[in-house]
Amino acid sequence: MSTECPDVTTLGAASSPGAPRLRRLCSIRADIAAPTEFETTRGTGRALFPITGGEAIAETWRAKILPGGADFARRLADGTYEIEARYFLQLDDGTIVMVHNSGRMSPQPDGSYHGRTKAEFEAPFGPHQTLGDMVLFGTAFAPADDESAVYIELWHAVI
Repeated sequence: MSTECPDVTTLGAASSPGAPRLRRLCSIRADIAAPTEFETTRGTGRALFPITGGEAIAETWRAKILPGGADFARRLADGTYEIEARYFLQLDDGTIVMVHNSGRMSPQPDGSYHGRTKAEFEAPFGPHQTLGDMVLFGTAFAPADDESAVYIELWHAVI
């Protein structure tokens, strides 16, 4: 018996679109302040990580992260965080783009956290409007020795 999951042709589709092709869209450093945390009556923890700034770099644009965003996280019993971050980028031409990034961060033996996310951009009409049409996946890294930043790479699933 094969250990690989069969493609959709085994279910009757005429063909399979194949594995997604990912292209790195941008790298992000989100600066964060100390979290506000508490234990809930549901046996989980809640955390609010204020996003105070940072930057994003792509192939064709750069941006600063505007202060005022936050990551609203739920800490599960195993130490994993379910994350949901919302913040604004101001691109170098002045365009404002909203980012919604959600996923999961898992603790590592060295004290850091590694994560996988899905992201969505909301962009205005204009030169960057295609950002709002992209399907985005992300990787996230919170170093053990730096509680002031989270590093994210967003990958565009090219259709």
